[in-house]
Amino acid sequence: MGNVLVVDDDVDTLKLAAMILARAGHTVVQVERGADALAEVARNRPDMVLLDIMLPDMDGFSVAQKLRTTVSDPPPILFFSARSTPEDQIIGRTLGEGYLLKPVRLTTLLESVQKVLEADKPAA
Repeated sequence: MGNVLVVDDDVDTLKLAAMILARAGHTVVQVERGADALAEVARNRPDMVLLDIMLPDMDGFSVAQKLRTTVSDPPPILFFSARSTPEDQIIGRTLGEGYLLKPVRLTTLLESVQKVLEADKPAA
C-alpha cells in the first residue's frame, strides 16, 4: 500500500476518493488547492498524487508541471477529472502516468492507483 495525496476541490469527491483508498489500506492526505498540493509534496513526498484538473487556484496540469520542474524526485501523478476532451487526456498522459474520467468505477480507481504505485517502486 502507499501514501497517496488526493487533490480535488470538490469536497464530496475528495472525501469519497480518500475513503475508498483508505479502506484499501493506503495512507491518504487530502487537499483542495494546487498550492496546497505543492506545499504538501515539498513537506512529505507521497508515493503518488491523484490529481484533479479543475482546481480553484491553478489547474492540475500546472501543478504537475511545477512538480516536474521544482521537485528533485517528483511523485507519479494519476489525473482524475471530468474533463473528457482528447486534448486534456493527451496532456494528462504526457504529464502523468494516467488519466481517469469521473465518475470512475471503484475497481478502476483502485486498480489504476495500484498500477501507478507498483510502476514507481525501485527495481530490486
